[in-house]
Amino acid sequence: MDYRNVREQVTDRLREEILLGKFEAGEALREIPLAERFKVSRGPVRDALLQLSQEGLLEGIPNRGVRVGKAWAANLIPVMARVRFDLESFAIAELIANPTEDFFNKMKKNLRLFKLACEDQDMPAVVQLDLQFHRLMLRECGHPGLESVWLPLLGGLRLPYSRHERLTDSYEEHKQIAEAIEQGDFEASRAALKKNILYPFCKE
Repeated sequence: MDYRNVREQVTDRLREEILLGKFEAGEALREIPLAERFKVSRGPVRDALLQLSQEGLLEGIPNRGVRVGKAWAANLIPVMARVRFDLESFAIAELIANPTEDFFNKMKKNLRLFKLACEDQDMPAVVQLDLQFHRLMLRECGHPGLESVWLPLLGGLRLPYSRHERLTDSYEEHKQIAEAIEQGDFEASRAALKKNILYPFCKE
């Protein structure tokens, strides 16, 4: 297995565990124990910690490494969820205005894999493919800097992956978003995105 694959596997595994609440907020993550746990060298772990810090899931401790970042305060979560919703709505509008076959092919492949992961309750794959779906929209919309604005918002939210029925709902919402984008229907895609992004952070 090449270095890139090892690094990505370590990154995906740590991201999944953070988003699923396997670590306490503020808990320090050390390179050596993680390298021993994953049976890899320190290099891929170091790169994974850097990547997750850039995503806002980890934060630096001066001269001591990194720790798990805190979720947003309860009163901020609905606000930040709406900010994320607005960013992704903008990306959808741009994708509808400038559609590409490459984007739709990537989206369809993601949906096929996401459906299987949800059916199997394969949580590492669910987390990875869920994030990949949304990042695809941000990366492919023609505004390269948008993803860097979005990632810190994601870091403050802890996503609801615990219930099987919610996984099924999430897949259906992703499918509706993708189909509406392909059909050029902004309002339908935005309605599906609203269910997907704002549940359960906002009651409205």
